[in-house]
Amino acid sequence: MTIEKKALIWIESIVLISLLLAYSWFTYQRNFIWKDDLSLWSDVVKKSPNKFRPYISLGFAYSMMDKDDLAMAEYKEALRLEPRAAKAHNNLGNIYNERELFDQAITEYNEALRIDPSSKEALYNLGTIYEKKGQMDKAIQYYRKSIQIRPDYLIARYVLAKAYDQKGLIDDAIDEYKEILNLAPDQAKAYYNLGIAFDKKNRFNEAIYYYTQAVRLNPQYPEALSNLGVIYGKMGRFKEAIDLFKKSLNIKPDDTITLFNLGFAYEELASKEPKALSRELRVKAIQTYQRLLEIDPDHIQARERVALIMSRPPR
Repeated sequence: MTIEKKALIWIESIVLISLLLAYSWFTYQRNFIWKDDLSLWSDVVKKSPNKFRPYISLGFAYSMMDKDDLAMAEYKEALRLEPRAAKAHNNLGNIYNERELFDQAITEYNEALRIDPSSKEALYNLGTIYEKKGQMDKAIQYYRKSIQIRPDYLIARYVLAKAYDQKGLIDDAIDEYKEILNLAPDQAKAYYNLGIAFDKKNRFNEAIYYYTQAVRLNPQYPEALSNLGVIYGKMGRFKEAIDLFKKSLNIKPDDTITLFNLGFAYEELASKEPKALSRELRVKAIQTYQRLLEIDPDHIQARERVALIMSRPPR
């Protein structure tokens, strides 16, 4: 191989390596920009300063970082470029809503709906404001409208069911939770809420079924385990109740409600057991209440239960 040919190969190799390095750096730069939404949309805004949508996305990225003043500035810039940007109005309304500036929020949501009557988000958000203001009928009206636009809008169905519950319309809440399960059968929360609804109606067998289904889908569901224990306690099945309370506390050890219920279940079981076992259960009840009082020293009921147990002579 001649010296000239070797030199040519060497030069070509250097050029190729340089191109590869340059390409790698370019790729690294792009990956760095894409590493989070804020970097991404800041970059897009710089490259497309006259397009309104990137400003909305950048504003949302700021909102996710709790930088609402910066988010508002971006939404307002989007509206300067495009006054009919319904999403920008809706997102501005969300900031006002969080700040409890309800009149301003309502204005923004209504403007979003004037531009886009099919905005399920604006309808839902108006519902949340009227719920906060205690106007439940109006809240329900807007939640229903948002669901009419999108029947599988689960968050709206959940809050609608909750609103029905608050108005004492338990059967309507039950229907709504069942519809959620028709749309999404793996919703442990819907099963749990159905358990609560049937519990309120004293329909214990149905409540047990729905709480059990919630636990089946989510074995680490302390509230479902605890509420299931309460029902078994109401039915006089104290050993099962105690087992469920313990399982709940294994997941959420500092739950004072479950601790109190466990202590009381020990007391109730103690009243039905032979003398030796009864004493052991009374001690467990006192220990449970004391554990509760370590967490909440001002828990009056726990103090009263301990005093009551200590005042009663063992059987």
